[in-house]
Amino acid sequence: MTPVVLVSDFDFYPQDSVAKLKSKFNVIRSSAKNAGELGDELRDSNAEAFFCGLGIYIGEDLLKKVTSLRYLVSPATGINHLDLSYLNSQKISVIKLGDIKNQIQNVFATAELAWGLIIACARRMNLAVESVKEGDFDRTQFLGRELSGRTLGVVGFGRLGQQVAKYGSAFGMNVVVFETDSAKHAAIAPFGKIDSLVELLNISDVVSVHIPFNDENQNCINAAMISEIKRGAIFINTSRGELVDELALSSSLRSGQLFGVGVDVLSNESDDEFEARNSPLVSAMRDGFNVIVTPHIGGWAHDAVEMTRTSIVDEFLKRYET
Repeated sequence: MTPVVLVSDFDFYPQDSVAKLKSKFNVIRSSAKNAGELGDELRDSNAEAFFCGLGIYIGEDLLKKVTSLRYLVSPATGINHLDLSYLNSQKISVIKLGDIKNQIQNVFATAELAWGLIIACARRMNLAVESVKEGDFDRTQFLGRELSGRTLGVVGFGRLGQQVAKYGSAFGMNVVVFETDSAKHAAIAPFGKIDSLVELLNISDVVSVHIPFNDENQNCINAAMISEIKRGAIFINTSRGELVDELALSSSLRSGQLFGVGVDVLSNESDDEFEARNSPLVSAMRDGFNVIVTPHIGGWAHDAVEMTRTSIVDEFLKRYET
């Protein structure tokens, strides 16, 4: 019997990659909108492998009645939608984008979005556009900030943090970096290395977060840390919502401590009960504050999607054949 592969976001996989899968597997599109539907699909199809998306949390509750699954494939670097401990306990092999860093070294879509959020917040662009939509054409309420000469603080100096630092330098900014991995310290030059997160928050006019989410750094930018952010700064998060206390961030924006906030991620996105409208940051955006929230589109650019999905399919086929 031909083994079955279930694929979320099927239409966004390149045709060549789909053809490779179909040469060895019965490939089925997933149409599940929640954990219950996905659990039924996996059980009814007897899928050996599942190519997941970001919108549904994959853990014990979903998989407790699924006995056929051997591979869980995720075309994303983040892992907060996966219960790795449970998957490992069930001997389900997890293949994720973060495992194939060499293949994605030149994928910078998320860094480009982060820079777009920085510019948009600095110039109050979202509010200005909405004003024009309403028929107004008055610039006086949208006085912005220049970036040149200001300090950009980059939290995390991996692939994306390094690229955002380069963008900052190109815009004439003074770039400083906080990175806990000593193996990356040598690469920080010619930018400034900062030894504590608090110090970086104290001195940066723009803070951009580029660290992976894990158990150790959940809520690492908590209310106490947010209180340390320089008054009038812009805060950007394109990593994972669970890294940041969103209520404290929203409160800082509303109080005037922060000039603007731009995020591409929110806490608990993969929960079935998640509703963006309940986020305090979305509430602040609705109330007319200088905040931009995008729906996790950082890596969702044509070239990036094609490259990452091609790479993850090739990695799966290599491991499956092994």
